[in-house]
Amino acid sequence: MLADYRSLPAFEKIHLEGSYVLGIEARPGKLVFSLDLLLDPGHPSFGPPLGDDRSCFRPALLCFDAVHALTWTDQGTPPARDASGEIDYGAIDEFTWTSGEFALVGDWGRIQVDSHQTPRLEIEVTHGPRP
Repeated sequence: MLADYRSLPAFEKIHLEGSYVLGIEARPGKLVFSLDLLLDPGHPSFGPPLGDDRSCFRPALLCFDAVHALTWTDQGTPPARDASGEIDYGAIDEFTWTSGEFALVGDWGRIQVDSHQTPRLEIEVTHGPRP
């Protein structure tokens, strides 16, 4: 049975559907999403919005290690540029998993990842306004 990403350890109190994908890197054994991650109240890294943000966004990496199979299909919409000039690939609209298989979907396509390691989040600790 498929489960939602919020059931994974350390993925509570985040909102991937409201986050921004800034980059995707796939290489042998590894998949990394660079994110501007939307944190919900109650997350340990939650704090006041930075700069002109209206919500708590923090730079983060969503990392899949020990990847032994990866399929990327429907590589569709080219990235947009946001108001600050950063590349924006949209959001992670769906992220489900079951027993070592993870499926992620967004404007950038659909990625199926096979890894027996739980994905991890690396959230940058940020203090003060955005540059």
